Amino acid sequence: MNAFLILTVIGASIVLSDGVQPLGAGYNSRCVCLKLESRIIPQENLRRVVILPRGPHCKTTEVVAGLSSGESICLNPRTPWVKKLILFIEKKERVAKTE
Repeated sequence: MNAFLILTVIGASIVLSDGVQPLGAGYNSRCVCLKLESRIIPQENLRRVVILPRGPHCKTTEVVAGLSSGESICLNPRTPWVKKLILFIEKKERVAKTE
């Protein structure tokens, strides 16, 4: 049990130290994103995208984008362009699993 707690704390600190906005008072401590970005991010500025599906840890799907500048931001999963990005990533992952 203690090892699980230590790994959880280490994992959370790695995610938060990666530049994702820290959470403020009155938040759900299990969600990663506090501030959501809706503006379109040009493809050449995206280095990686991580989709964290909703579940017991957080009520909403979270989309964390790593930018070429080294910054990480949370994208609004309800924005039309982010919805398309999520579908594209999921389709790409399904194709990769069948190969």
